[in-house]
Amino acid sequence: MRAALIIMQPVGSEPAPSVLGRSLALRQLDFARHCQCDVLLLLARGVTAEANELRHAAEDVGMRVQLLGGADALSGVVQPGDSLLVMQEDLLPFCHEASSALAEGNCVIILDAGRGTRAGFERIDIDRAWGGALMIDGAALRRLSGLGEDFAPASALLRIALQQGVRQQRLDAGTLRSGEWQLVTSDEDAGQVEQLWLDHMLERPSLLRPTAWIAHRLLKPFAAGLASRPSTRAWVAGVTILVLLGALAAVYMGYVAAGLGGILAATLLPEFVRQLAQVSATPSAPARNWPWLGWLVDGALVGALVLSVEAPWYRMAFAPLVAGAALLLLDRASGPKWLTLARDRGIVVAVALVASVLLPAEEAAMLLAALLMAVLLIFRTRNWA
Repeated sequence: MRAALIIMQPVGSEPAPSVLGRSLALRQLDFARHCQCDVLLLLARGVTAEANELRHAAEDVGMRVQLLGGADALSGVVQPGDSLLVMQEDLLPFCHEASSALAEGNCVIILDAGRGTRAGFERIDIDRAWGGALMIDGAALRRLSGLGEDFAPASALLRIALQQGVRQQRLDAGTLRSGEWQLVTSDEDAGQVEQLWLDHMLERPSLLRPTAWIAHRLLKPFAAGLASRPSTRAWVAGVTILVLLGALAAVYMGYVAAGLGGILAATLLPEFVRQLAQVSATPSAPARNWPWLGWLVDGALVGALVLSVEAPWYRMAFAPLVAGAALLLLDRASGPKWLTLARDRGIVVAVALVASVLLPAEEAAMLLAALLMAVLLIFRTRNWA
């Protein structure tokens, strides 16, 4: 058994701050799952709403949960041969290096004493500060029985682990600067960490991906607030579907340029979802990019091109389907940087929009298909050469 100890706020105390919509306790649960823990031990003096939320979250992912009224009960729950992950109460853990070290076995996470103590971590000696997390064998918990009832379990287990010579893993100073390993004791601290996470985790697309670049510029001022709401991505996905349906309706009614303009605007929305997923990811739940939103945009573009052509069905479908197939092949191709620009959906839809304004609908669809096929053929020819 590998258990994780999470120390809850006592009944009546101020709620713990949250980071991007998830409480510190839930962030610690995410980290515990990444450290391969299968049992959650909640140390709580009284049952709070946060403790209930954490218990349900742990049970939903298959973990067994046990509520402890005091730290002296640990030795009766975690047996020799079992492992216990201990985290400091205000710790915000989000570091893959630390989780990998703890998952390997007994380990104490340490920091440089200077930077660590300035960040609020407990000093061990002149060179080291405790990083706020450790993994210890259940046999060591027997030594807690001589400490009475009123003691700080995290600090006590740290002393026991150091006396036993448990392996130590020192985290790089950059981990503190990036916000991946912090003590968060107030809403102000949480706000600072959120900005650090946005700077560190939010992708900075190059100008070779203009749609992603524009989406990043539009999203960044609001990213913290949007990422803190679990339903944001679902709302953006719903808006994407509505915009695309509206765009297809506009094309069907003869407003081709307006419809393609709607699809052009919709190309930003899958990028919003993808970049929000990067910020909302946890060590145990990597980012989910929802690629099907991009497929919907492609399908809407092909559908708009088909609906814009007034001709027999085979002429309506041929050029748009060729364009769609070329986009699919370009997405699967890996090549030089210019290829990224050529398959950017904002660029592709903008070309279709300009062509539809300047040319008859069928010729505009044929021009887009020809341009995409030409890019694909140039790429293939250079690869064969």
